[in-house]
Amino acid sequence: MTLAQAYYALAAFLCLGGWLLFSGSSLLVSFRRDRTATLVLLALAVGWFAWQLYTMPDPDLAGLPRNIVMIVFVGASLLTYIYMPDFLSVRCLAVLMLFLARLTLDAGYRQLPYSLLDASVSYGILVLFGLWWASSPVAFNQHCDWVLASATRRKLVGGLTLGLGLACLYNSTCLA
Repeated sequence: MTLAQAYYALAAFLCLGGWLLFSGSSLLVSFRRDRTATLVLLALAVGWFAWQLYTMPDPDLAGLPRNIVMIVFVGASLLTYIYMPDFLSVRCLAVLMLFLARLTLDAGYRQLPYSLLDASVSYGILVLFGLWWASSPVAFNQHCDWVLASATRRKLVGGLTLGLGLACLYNSTCLA
């Protein structure tokens, strides 16, 4: 992935989140325990995780057979849908944020100063909130409820997120 593509991915993620916040979408409240949203986000997270395992170099697997490692980890990930469905969509979103951060940080490696916005967004937003929400999905609920409780906060946070997404989009066009 090139740095321009990484900026496109960040822009898409931030603009979607910013628009959902700015418009006060009910999706932010309903997806937390929605089974369909959980299935979609779980499929994306497990699929991306399986791809990471599939493309991982052999030395990183510590001599274990790749197929067995994939079956165990993907199977355990899918079993969470049955045994831990509560707030699983929030955890899957957080995992996707962490995967996106890794992908964009890899794309921006050793490309200073062009990758400064990429690194700032990836570390400052995706990694920080991804780790926080993955370990405590209740924190996501509290953050969402706090932002959505006031139209001013909702529009301010949504506008800032949209602006950051547009800045990433601008950077991507400068690099392309």
